[in-house]
Amino acid sequence: MKRQFLIAVMLLLALSVAYAQAPFISGKITSKDGAPVPGASVRVKGASTGAAAAADGSFRIAAKEGDVLLVTAIGYNTSEIKVTKDATVNVVLGENSRQINEVLVTALGIKRDKRMLTYSVEEVKGASLVEAKQDNVVNAISGKVAGVQITNSSGVPGSSARIVIRGATSLVGNNQALFVIDGVPMDNGEAGNPNGSMYSGGTVNRGGDIDPNIVESITVLKGAAATALYGSAAARGAVLITTKNGSGKSQQGKPNLSFSSSYSFQNPILPKFQDKFAQGTGGKYIDGNNGGISSSSWGPAIDTLKVNGQPVKKHDPAKEFFRTGHTSDNNINVSGYTDRSNYMVSYSYLKTNGTIPNTDYSRHSLFVKYGVKLLDNLQLSTQFNYIQSDNHRYLEGNNFVNPLWTVYGAPISWDPHPAVNEDGSQRLFRAARNNAYWVLDNTGLRDRNNRIIPVVTLAYTPLSWLTITERAGADMYVTTTDYHEAPGAIGWGNNGATPVTGQMYKRDLKSQQFNHDLMLEARKEFNNDLFGSLLLGNNILVNYNDNSFVQGVGISVEKLYNITNFSEVTSSYGYYRTRKVGFYAQANLEYKRMLTLALTGRYDGSSVLSKDNQFYPYGSASAGFVFTEALRMGDNPVFNFGKVRVSYSAVGNDNVGPYSLSNPFYRASPGVTFPFNGQNGYTLTSTYGFPLRNEKLKEFEVGLETKFFRNRASLEVSYFDKKSTDLLTPGSPVSPATGFTGASLNAGSMQNKGVEVTLGVTPVKTASLTWNINVNYTKITNKVLNLADGVNYIQFAGFTSPGIFAYANQPYGVIYGNYYLRNENNQLIIDDKGYPIISTALGPIGNATPKWLGGVSSSLNYKGLTFSFVLDHRHGGDVINLDNSYLFFYGTAKATENRGTTVVLPGVRQSTNKENDIPIVLDENYYKESYSKVSESSVEDGSFLKLRQVALSYDLASGLLRKKGFRSLVLSVTGTNFILHKNYTGSDPEVSLDGSGNGQGFSNFNVPSNRSVVVGLKVSF
Repeated sequence: MKRQFLIAVMLLLALSVAYAQAPFISGKITSKDGAPVPGASVRVKGASTGAAAAADGSFRIAAKEGDVLLVTAIGYNTSEIKVTKDATVNVVLGENSRQINEVLVTALGIKRDKRMLTYSVEEVKGASLVEAKQDNVVNAISGKVAGVQITNSSGVPGSSARIVIRGATSLVGNNQALFVIDGVPMDNGEAGNPNGSMYSGGTVNRGGDIDPNIVESITVLKGAAATALYGSAAARGAVLITTKNGSGKSQQGKPNLSFSSSYSFQNPILPKFQDKFAQGTGGKYIDGNNGGISSSSWGPAIDTLKVNGQPVKKHDPAKEFFRTGHTSDNNINVSGYTDRSNYMVSYSYLKTNGTIPNTDYSRHSLFVKYGVKLLDNLQLSTQFNYIQSDNHRYLEGNNFVNPLWTVYGAPISWDPHPAVNEDGSQRLFRAARNNAYWVLDNTGLRDRNNRIIPVVTLAYTPLSWLTITERAGADMYVTTTDYHEAPGAIGWGNNGATPVTGQMYKRDLKSQQFNHDLMLEARKEFNNDLFGSLLLGNNILVNYNDNSFVQGVGISVEKLYNITNFSEVTSSYGYYRTRKVGFYAQANLEYKRMLTLALTGRYDGSSVLSKDNQFYPYGSASAGFVFTEALRMGDNPVFNFGKVRVSYSAVGNDNVGPYSLSNPFYRASPGVTFPFNGQNGYTLTSTYGFPLRNEKLKEFEVGLETKFFRNRASLEVSYFDKKSTDLLTPGSPVSPATGFTGASLNAGSMQNKGVEVTLGVTPVKTASLTWNINVNYTKITNKVLNLADGVNYIQFAGFTSPGIFAYANQPYGVIYGNYYLRNENNQLIIDDKGYPIISTALGPIGNATPKWLGGVSSSLNYKGLTFSFVLDHRHGGDVINLDNSYLFFYGTAKATENRGTTVVLPGVRQSTNKENDIPIVLDENYYKESYSKVSESSVEDGSFLKLRQVALSYDLASGLLRKKGFRSLVLSVTGTNFILHKNYTGSDPEVSLDGSGNGQGFSNFNVPSNRSVVVGLKVSF
């Protein structure tokens, strides 16, 4: 036995020595522009030996002198290279336009050929993001990807943007897509205002920190089958950001220097107001300029109005308050590469001055990236991103200190200047609101952020078919939010019209997120027909959050906004830690490049779940079949590519806040404010920390991908059906005998069904002219299937009436409020005075979810001249324009110009059940006592058609300045956010006072959106 064992060991040693001594050839495969060609196949002609190129295009294969290497890649011509004495072979492949050449970044940063993918994925190039001229990179994706809805919350500089893929999947948790930068998850959350979004508005989402100038591409992974490897956070889809490096820029060994600068002008998209009637009531004038106090503009016509024999000057409060905004965006970067390394250094500075005085947003961004081949089989990539942002703004929403309260509601006869009286008090036209210009001088919110995102990746290829990758990254930032308010301000949040003796608050958020992945990827060509890959990995994700808040009320020394200068000081502190550990695997098998089978699996452990449910498995199975390959239609001049794909996935989601399982104590507030007489008081939470498990999502997807006319046209159609179960439902009632009034349970469920269509056409393609058109369409049907027993609804935004809610058996985001009574034929029920009857109960009066979305983008290139545009359409989806409720009451809404008109409202009289025939006058009484009192009147159609961007540019280096030392010199003019059609009477139906939260479709004195014109210059040497 010992002898046999010794012989076996000697044989293994001999084989190892023979393998170690076998000659190997290494090299790199690139395209003509120097970009790597990952996944390219390298084979020894006449033998079964083969290898696949790594992500940077490098390969290593056993071969000897005289062998011939066959190098193939989809989209490129086959190359034959004879092996010489040189152990290094670099291959440059020429493009083959008859084949498909789409290599996309997928989960964990792995590049794969789109031809062989078994799920829906779309890519947006970095150049398109820069061309969009948006401060927030999330907004730059609008209208370009099917299945994606993006909402910009406000027109104030530094406003947040929300991105949701294939509809909401959680009732109360985060529904936004996971953001990943170069393989490392990053925080895209919005801190919001400490006083709440309804009374103060929001802040920027952290995705707004990303500088579009450093982005090579953004890949959108839509379905759970595409994102399963990323863990539970990606159950809601993923946005993969790949940053630029120096490869392929300029000539090898020669640095490339680029500089770009743009300057833009923004003008607010203002709602329309009546401009015919002055301040007053009942048609009688009240002179607010001389001490008169009245909130109403139901006075006389201003055209003939005189005071002391002089005509009263007519003002336009909105146009006088707003100004033209300005944005400057400058970037400089240096990059380069050699056969063993690449580098890029980029610095950008963005500064926006808003359309409201004293509002601005600035962002400094420094990005450094360096990649080097330490050994022939060892690649190191390091990068560091530092972002510093500073945002000055004012409060938005239902807060009396919001200047728009009086800008939108001010009479056209009132002159707001000066803002103060001789005694220093505010100069007002009404007692219960602030002078907007006093607000500008005496209040303000500042939001500052410092952030670093470092990433280190080490890839080791010990064997030609095996790559071991270790990636470590972090996302760390500190956000400080300061608010100050001078004495004399009227109102504060929802506390009513009461003077405040001065206040300030300060919040510090410290977030640290650390991510580590260890991956082993094996890629093997078994023969000419069969290729397989296996990925095994481990992930550790740790979050630390340190939050402190301090508030002072009652200032002592004027304008000294230091917390020690306030008579009443309260504070709070929170420290949160979460950890997630995951083990994952993915297996792919490809047969003759026409049949793909893919399996993924992941086993996660999450610290936010109860101990019995902390670990949970999930995964996906999918397949793709290129039927044109089986039918030998690859060279067909009309229909050259067709693929069907199908997938099924079951994904876990730990969408639960940290420490949700505990029963904490809170500072008590039983009618008094603690601390009281030097004593603190605390009470136990009324919500029981019930053991919670992960939310679950199951999704079925089927798709068709086609190419026509030798890839000049493409059509992709996807259908998906996903169901979320065990959704966290807070506030579920429990027996009072437990000592609690409610508990959070895994009791809800929701379903999304949808169709996505993407069409691409190149009508013209010649040596000097190329025209591309892309169209996308999305239709999603959403339904909340059930909530917990005893839970009738969950509210996301707004008030008791109106508000944004989740109700069982209705779409997510239903709008509830009071309404006009109607009969079974949907006719208004009219009282005996001729007025419609308002309900005493609440009911559904709209829904914020759009019926469908669509986008069209086009680019035309001719000899250095480029013209492009993006159209974006949303059909359906209601918006609560709560401004109307107030403006119709005040008499400043545009529609109130019809005052005095006599009408007979269509409907039936309640007393007789006959057609109404009682005339009423559309006067102050009607608008105050009927129209403005019903929430239904504030619900408007949120449909729109927008020209998101239209751009014209010319590269002078391709013509006028040819051979003058410029690689490119591009002049451009861009216009953004031109609304071509809307039914909405407010500024822009694409609004959300709740920022990036779940309460979409609610508007209440938001800063209006802007349209802009941008002039730019970009120079490369």
